[in-house]
Parts: sequence; structure tokens; C-alpha cells
Amino acid sequence: MSDVDWRARIGTVDGVPRGAGMLVDGGRLITCAHVVQGLAEVSVTLPGIADALHGAVTWAGQWRRVGDRGDVAVVELDRMPDVPPCAFAPLDVLRPRAGRTARELRALGFPFGHDKEGTHVTLRTSADRLLGQEWLEVEVGEGHAQCLDEGFSGAAVYEPETGLVVGIVTDAVLDGVPAGRIGRMLPLDTIRRHWEELDDLLPLDWLPDAPRRELRALFHGVRIDAPNLELIVRRAFPTFRRPLPEFRSVWGAVRYVAEELTGEDRLVRLLTSLRAAAPPGADIGAWLRRWMPEHDDYEGEAAGAGGAVGAAGAVAPTGSVMFRAESMTRGAGFDLSVCTVVDGVPVGRSGPVRIRPRQLRTKVEALLAEQVGRVHEFDWMAEFVVPERLMSEPFEEWQIREPGAARPRPLRSVPVVVRHMDRLKPLTVSRLTRRRWETVRARGETRPRRVACGLPYGYDEFHDWLDADDDVCALAYAATPVGDWLAAALDTGVPIMLWRRHDCGEGGHAGCTPDEFLDRLTGAVAALDPDRLPCEVMRLRKEARSPDKGDAEHCGHRLTLFWDDPERKPDPPLAMGAGGEP
Repeated sequence: MSDVDWRARIGTVDGVPRGAGMLVDGGRLITCAHVVQGLAEVSVTLPGIADALHGAVTWAGQWRRVGDRGDVAVVELDRMPDVPPCAFAPLDVLRPRAGRTARELRALGFPFGHDKEGTHVTLRTSADRLLGQEWLEVEVGEGHAQCLDEGFSGAAVYEPETGLVVGIVTDAVLDGVPAGRIGRMLPLDTIRRHWEELDDLLPLDWLPDAPRRELRALFHGVRIDAPNLELIVRRAFPTFRRPLPEFRSVWGAVRYVAEELTGEDRLVRLLTSLRAAAPPGADIGAWLRRWMPEHDDYEGEAAGAGGAVGAAGAVAPTGSVMFRAESMTRGAGFDLSVCTVVDGVPVGRSGPVRIRPRQLRTKVEALLAEQVGRVHEFDWMAEFVVPERLMSEPFEEWQIREPGAARPRPLRSVPVVVRHMDRLKPLTVSRLTRRRWETVRARGETRPRRVACGLPYGYDEFHDWLDADDDVCALAYAATPVGDWLAAALDTGVPIMLWRRHDCGEGGHAGCTPDEFLDRLTGAVAALDPDRLPCEVMRLRKEARSPDKGDAEHCGHRLTLFWDDPERKPDPPLAMGAGGEP
């Protein structure tokens, strides 16, 4: 086997042993964070090679107490010993294989009575013995007298045949009989998740050593939060539908794409998506020109990749949680699903689930609680794509039950709109909707036509009115629209409607006063760009309930907004159904 002089004992500066470690490059060692807890300086001994080398603790993981994750620390020596550092095994070396479910490994520790030269323990483990996505369970091999004990913490676990390191020992079960037969280790994949510089030293085949080290250093200290990182990856790979992990860092996202996704251009695609989000100091273009000159058109590709996420002067990303309630062919129930989208990129989905009408609110609030964490870093809205009979549900009065929050908050605290399920189908009305939407967006003003509650129109008259005037793109009803009016507006592709949920009763409209309501509502939205309408309606709803600004007749009370942008589609589209996902 190869030389193993890199195995080290770590103690206090006055020589009290604390545990073990391993020399990973010319002047740095890895050990456990609990081994150096409370110490800024340590004494390092390479048994039989060098004694009492002075070292400083330069980095430690998040470990604070027994059971914590991140039990890793780095010690840097004042002078480099004349000893080659350890070499690392491939990351998949512990994967069980036919005829070999576990590997026999070795570790050198310094328990009581062996604190000078150390003693060996023989261990067995495999990658399937993962605990809590952090540790691997190890066991002392049969017939071996030495068990794990205090003094083995931080010891390198390595293959005895090759000397290649696969991880470090962290702790053991020391109570009970026999003690020290079972323990835990941190595999390399966990260590590098906490201390990313380890990737500079590992045998990774997706990029040569020099460009990989330079790329990791390029992103060192670059801060992009996890939701934005997920969005950046989704933008780069819009057809990748599997759930993504929560990225701890930019480098973590780069590493994931390089090792888990396919395609020779996967790194370039991700870097293109990352470029605008990274601070000026992270010159991704320069790295590409240096290491991948065949992508010299990178600047143009990046410029066309869309707005930056988190960059100065960029358009902030916006999110949407889209609920879709599709009527069942038989019965009164619905198939309910939800899709969460950020800047047009799907980032989460759930369902469909089959529900009864009385379960609608409960199920929506439960699904929203699962999805809201994906958009809480962004400006977001809730969209309810529903059949006609559900359009006057008081969705904005339902609640957001965000996990970890002290109390729920009303959904009216974000923009809430309703949309029509049939508009997702390839029907003529979809084309009509698109044409009217293009008209209202081009003129940049909503300009709703007023519809008084006493208007003596049936379906045919209402339909013919709208069908004859393509400029009618928005309607403002004084009360809940009767079924014929709503059906006619939907059938002619009207994309925007507002109404107060109010029943005029059976006594005619003698007691109705629609003018005041319509005056206030149209005055608030007539000159508004249609894309700003959901936020303005949210403001009106909030203002209506304010003891300072609201009153009983405020137009924001019980206000429904039908806002059907034909470009905004749930994922997957209706025609695909639940079985159409890749």
C-alpha cells in the first residue's frame, strides 16, 4: 500500500491529546470540529515523523454540541512538513457491488494508552448505511479486538490496500456492552458539502483540476439565496422536472449540475444562467474564455438569457402559485392540483387530488402551505383556474398557513385572481381571449366598461354586445354577474372582469346603488396598465378593511378580479393531465 505518514495526532499546545486528523495538502489538516472545540491553536504530531508542529484552527463547521451536523474543522500548520498528503478515493468507492456489500477499512486513533504512536481499528461500512443524510454507520470488523474509543475522532478512514481516504471518524456508541463496536463517520461527500475547498483535492472527472479549482474560487463568497439559485438552475434546464436539493451555495449548484445532470454543455448552460446574478467580481466570461474558448459567443448567449436575479438594476423575479380545480366528469367533485412558478419556470407542483366541494378551502390551504416556501422570497400572486361556478368564491379571504409562522395571514395580503378552466383548452375562445388581451396591453390602460346590475340583457344580447366590439377588454359589474352575463363574457374572450360579490335579491334593483361603487372602482383602475391590476386590487382589498382608510361602501370589499392572461399557464398544461409529466 502507499505511504500513510499523513495520519496525525492533534492535541492542545501543551501536549494533551484531543483526537486525530489527516494531512490533506502541504500545510492543512482535516479533523472533527469537536476535537478542536474551544481551541484557536493546536499541536500536531505525525507519529515517527514530526512532533509538536504548531497549527491554527482556520475553519470549523456548524457543529456546536453532540449530534450536530458539520463536525469538521481545518487546521493550518505554521510550516509544511516533508510528508506527502493523503490521497482521496473516488466518491462512489463505498457503493455496494455484487459480491461485496461492505468494504473493510482502517483508521489510526489515539485512545488512552496509545496516545503516542496510536493504534488501528478495522471498520466495515457501505454507502447504503447513510444516517440522516450526513453520516455513515460503521462497525468494527469481526475478530478485531480494538474498538472505537475516545481518541479516534477525526481519524482518517482509508482503504488498507491503497491508502485512499474515504472519510473521517466522528463518534461511537461507548455505553453498553460491547462498547465501541458501532460508530459513525463522515464520508467525503458530506465533508465537501461543509468545506467546499475539499473539491480542489478530490478526483472529480467532470472538469480537470486547474479549471475546477479556479471556478470554485471564482464563486467563493458569492451569495445567492437558495430560492434564487433553484430558479437559476431551472432557467438553465427548463425541461428538468425532478425536485432539486436546497443549494447551500453557488458552488453547490455548479457541482450538482456537473455531477447529476447530463449533456456536454451543461456547465456552459448553468454559467450562462448564473452570469447576470453573480456580483462583478465573479467574471464568468473570463473563466469561459480561458478554459472553454470554443464558447466565445458566450457574451451574446448570456445577454439573451433574460433578466438577472439579484443583480443591481435587474427586474426582480416574480412568482405565482396556480391552483387548478377541474370538474369531474361525473359528480360534483373536483380534481385539484397546484403548480408554483417563478419567472415562468416551474419550481414545484402537487396533485391532482380528488376532492368534494366542501373540501376545497381546506385542501387549497394545505397545498398552499406546502408551496409557499418556494415563493416567499419573491413578489408572488395566487391564481385560481376554476370552472365558472367557482369564480365568486371568496378566495382572498382564505388563509396562508406558512410553516413556522406564529399565525396564519389572509390570502388578500398577496394579489389573488380567478381564471377560467376552459381557457386552457385549445378552443376558439382561447384565440379570442388572446386577441382582446393583446388589445388591452397595447393601449396600456384597463378602461373597464360599466355593467349596472339592472341591465335588461339576456345571454344573447350580452353576447352580441361584446361580440360586436373587440375594444371591450374589461368589464366592471356592480354586483355578482348573473349566469348569462358571465357565460357570454367568457364565450367572447373578455380577459378582465371585476365585480362585487353582492346579491341584489328578488325584489328587483330598486334598492341598489351601483353608481357609487362603479365610480370608485373604475376611477381606481381605468387608467391602470392591465399588468398592474392584480396589485391594485390587492391594495383596494387591504384599504377597504383599514380602520383609517376604509368604510362600509369601499369598492375593495368582497371584490373579485377575473384576470386571464393567456400566456400564464399552469404546469403541466391541461391537455397533458397528470400523466403527461416527464
